[in-house]
Amino acid sequence: MRRRTWHTCQPIDLHSLARQWFIGAKRIELQKLARELGISRATAYRWAGSAEQLVGHVLASLVDDSFQQILQQTTSTGSKRVLEVLERFMYNARQFRPLRQFLAKDAQLGLKIVASNHSPVQDRTITNLRQLLEEEVEYGHMTLPVEPAVMAYALTRVVESFLYTDLITAATPDLENASTILRIMLRQDS
Repeated sequence: MRRRTWHTCQPIDLHSLARQWFIGAKRIELQKLARELGISRATAYRWAGSAEQLVGHVLASLVDDSFQQILQQTTSTGSKRVLEVLERFMYNARQFRPLRQFLAKDAQLGLKIVASNHSPVQDRTITNLRQLLEEEVEYGHMTLPVEPAVMAYALTRVVESFLYTDLITAATPDLENASTILRIMLRQDS
């Protein structure tokens, strides 16, 4: 990467470099990121808050990208579409090596970043699901027994529980059972 100076570097540059490092399974350290970008450590902390917060925002951006890619690949509607998106999202996350490596290094910190109520990752997952549910309801493709925001939260928590069960209970993740429960929640018979 071309070395930048304080007057040409922007917060997005810090995020982009951190994202590259995360995908490359390189540890996110603000001091090293700052050095590579040619900015001060204080500037990096001012822009990112902390390395933990920066990782959360990087993962949240990856969630957004993943949802958009999956949505573009789906042709179904209603609860079938929502289920298809959730299933693909779970399988993609489970197979995304940089995420698995990150979680394996420090499970407790990793879970805090990906699955806590203070996490931008959980927030973006819920927001993406809420928007999808609202769209499907608005177009008349499905009805929900609760508000889309409530359903999005519940679906997200089920996905997290099954996706990260190896870190929570040391059990093997069972995405098929997760799909069954999601199907029941979405009132989809088959």
